[in-house]
Amino acid sequence: MKKKPAPLRRSMFMRLGFNFYDVAVTIFCVAFGLLCFYPLWYCLVASVMPYEEYVKGGLMLWFKGIDLQYYIQIFSTKVYTNSLLVSAVKTVLATALSVLVTSAMAYAVSKVHIRGMKLINALVVFNLFFAGGLIPQYMLYKSLHLTGNFWVMVLPGTLNISYFIIMRNYFSFSVSRELEDAAMIDGCNEVGIFFRIVMPLSRGMIAAVTLFIAVINWNDYYNYMMFIGNKTKLQPFAWVLHRMLTDKSLMNQVRNGAASLGFTLPPPMALRMATIICATLPIVIIYPFIQPYFTKGMTLGAVKE
Repeated sequence: MKKKPAPLRRSMFMRLGFNFYDVAVTIFCVAFGLLCFYPLWYCLVASVMPYEEYVKGGLMLWFKGIDLQYYIQIFSTKVYTNSLLVSAVKTVLATALSVLVTSAMAYAVSKVHIRGMKLINALVVFNLFFAGGLIPQYMLYKSLHLTGNFWVMVLPGTLNISYFIIMRNYFSFSVSRELEDAAMIDGCNEVGIFFRIVMPLSRGMIAAVTLFIAVINWNDYYNYMMFIGNKTKLQPFAWVLHRMLTDKSLMNQVRNGAASLGFTLPPPMALRMATIICATLPIVIIYPFIQPYFTKGMTLGAVKE
């Protein structure tokens, strides 16, 4: 007598369409996303909250009115407008130079078949782990007449070693040498190959690296603090934000200026939140225009059938 086959056990996914693992991962991702998003949301709500709502107090979970007076107040202070211009110029110049020099250096070093490139690669990477220190760095910049100069915030980051490694690996494994040889046969030289073939093929990677370097330069105030000093005309916006959070004199200057313009004396928290939003907004605006290149960059070099 033949035995009846045992009934197949249906998994929870087959019965319900999901399992507890999927639920746990979804809950964790949603909770983590809200945890990352709420601080920025809080800053945005607090930066446009009317003065009357500040007096009432309570949680700031949603807009209880929109009042842009805090933005008007901070930008009526000259130090804000000047620092914003300095940061914009510094970020554009430093990012453009860094991407150009770093990508060119990485492409050259990726040609390991050329004699001496491995040694150059080792010397560049060596500087990632070992540095001379702050005092020799200051003496070097002083001998180059960079101290107290705008260019000390631009030139030192021209070769970004961290992204040099990423670019070098990308050029080594994702750019076809046969394509370069074909271009050379057609009469294109090394510089033309780099700008006409390699860079367009690497747009995804270049866009990602450009955004990361731009964020670094926008948020940087270390070089100003160490090598420029107290020249208010050259202070970047990140340094103004730092002062708004720690220096009461700048806060009092902005509040007194607001009072002289006829505004109600603003709460310090509102001015800080408005400054944070102003520091964050440029990167938030730029990212959507670069985001499509991230997805495209993931497929570059993939095997296609």
